[in-house]
Amino acid sequence: MKQSPYRREKKALNAEMNVVPYIDVMLVLLVIFMVTAPMLITGVDVDLPKEQTNTMSQSQLPVIVSLTDSGEIFISYEDNVDLPMSEPELIDTLTTLQTQSSDAGAQPLQVMINADQNNQYGAIMTLMATLQQAGIQKVGLLTGAPLPTPSL
Repeated sequence: MKQSPYRREKKALNAEMNVVPYIDVMLVLLVIFMVTAPMLITGVDVDLPKEQTNTMSQSQLPVIVSLTDSGEIFISYEDNVDLPMSEPELIDTLTTLQTQSSDAGAQPLQVMINADQNNQYGAIMTLMATLQQAGIQKVGLLTGAPLPTPSL
């Protein structure tokens, strides 16, 4: 006897999980992250603001290290004003000043960086690394006076 063509055959049950929908969802998420990632990485050109800051309450004046846009370093401390220095000389001078300050029992030496606004970020970070090599723990950045806001 011949089997009917309309008869349904019994197949063994497949107990494995179907992962195709999960792969589809994962690929959609991957595309979303690939599209949004470049928007998160791009930076914005920032012109740092000039703000009014609190005056220092220390009895000891800070050491001011100036960095010009051409990379020249100047130091001002006590009665010495804008002495040109190289990085090794700066380290030696700051180490000496810090030793004198600790011997006198005064607060740790505070250094303020006075950098030109046209300096590269890397140049300022190199200067801060130089200050760290000299053992300076307190470093601040100087800003200019804020520009007056136009009134309407």
